[in-house]
Order: sequence, then structure tokens, then C-alpha cells
Amino acid sequence: MSLAVFPFAGLFLLSMAIGSVAGSAPPGKSVSDDGVSSEEYEIYSTLIQQKYVEPKTSLLVIEDRTFRYDFAIQDDEPWRDKPKKGVVIDPTAAEDYESKNGTKWLLNKASFKLPVKLEFITDLDLKAIFRGHWGELEWISYYRRYAGSRGFIMLSRIGFNTARTQALLYMGSRCGPGCGDLNFLLLERVNGIWTIKKELRRKEFG
Repeated sequence: MSLAVFPFAGLFLLSMAIGSVAGSAPPGKSVSDDGVSSEEYEIYSTLIQQKYVEPKTSLLVIEDRTFRYDFAIQDDEPWRDKPKKGVVIDPTAAEDYESKNGTKWLLNKASFKLPVKLEFITDLDLKAIFRGHWGELEWISYYRRYAGSRGFIMLSRIGFNTARTQALLYMGSRCGPGCGDLNFLLLERVNGIWTIKKELRRKEFG
């Protein structure tokens, strides 16, 4: 696993509440106008391949809807961080991140470009497998169903600045008791290519 990672502390609680998910868009706006963009899928696919695809990887499992940054400890909001040395978050990127992630958006499996098999998992699937308990027996049941995977991946919508030169992304995974990672990334576009400028939050477990 190359790349950054984040804190689960002992506090990894996946909310099983099935909130509003946008497969329908906000009132007055169409899905085609406000759905996850092809540029976002290109970024997702590149970073997932860098971080989660290893020589023995045969299956990737991704949550079928987006997350705001659900596994933060307390009220951590890294997109609101004050500028640190060498790091300046464009306020328009933070605003776009917050605006997009005020809603849970359904992802489109066909839009990911990955070198291995991809399956989606839903909140209902997770509820049926784990029933609110993230112990070893529940994970055994998970891996019976998703053999060849290393847990499942969670993604936020990507917030872009107005100039489309900076972006913010949450990406995390859960792979077993005490196993997983959290990443909150500041991305920068240079010569048309998105790269990681700064890992604003990172932690790996297990």
C-alpha cells in the first residue's frame, strides 16, 4: 500500500442510517448537471489504483455512495484548516467540497477505470453482514462474500477550486478489526495532471 492514510482511533463506527442519497439530484437541478463528473472518476481511479491495487489484488469493493468525511474524530474538518507552511487551501475548493458533500451521491460502477474486478457494496449490504458489530466473525462473513478483496473503500465527492487547479478528496477503507485507513488529500493540477500536493490527514491501522 503506497500513499497516505488516516486515524480510526478506536472510534470507527460506520453509520448504518440510510440517509438521503442523490441518484436524484437536489430540487431544481438535474442529475446530469450535478452528478459525479468524469473528472472525479478519473481522479478516483488513479488514486485507488495507486493505493489499493497490489500484485495479488483480484477484487476491489467500493461503497456505492459518497461520504463527507464520516470517520473524523470529533468535529475535525480538514478542509477548514488554517494555512500551514507551504500549504494554502483555496477557499473556493473548501466551499465546493462542503457544498457537494452536503448530500450523499450514488456512484456509477461503470465510470471507474480500474485494472481489476470491481464490486459495489451498499449500506444495506453492510448492515446485513455486520449488524452493527465489527468483530472477527462478522469480517469472516464479509470475506466469504467478497473473497479476494481487502475490505471496502469509501470516497467523498471531490471539491474543486474555481480555477480547477486545486481539489480536496476524502478516501478511506475498512478491512477488519482495527484495520483500515483514512486519507484527506489536497490535490494539485500541474500541466493537466492531478497529483497529491499534501496529505492533510492520514492514518493507517492494522
